[in-house]
Amino acid sequence: MRSKTDQIRNAWAAGDKIAALRIASKFFDLSEETMTFQRGYQAHINPAFFKQIGKDPEALTATAISALAAKFKLPEG
Repeated sequence: MRSKTDQIRNAWAAGDKIAALRIASKFFDLSEETMTFQRGYQAHINPAFFKQIGKDPEALTATAISALAAKFKLPEG
């Protein structure tokens, strides 16, 4: 079985940043990074809810993807 880190890197390399974010959002720690991943993924799958509470779902998702790239040293592009 591959580690979550390997799965994230493989999804990212395949061009599927949302899949990489989905995997990262399921980490069990309560760090600020993991919370960012969770918020970003939830904003992606539930944009209407985040708009209702006054948040920009696209910005939350973009922030989470940038944080993911920084944490795992993934190429942004």
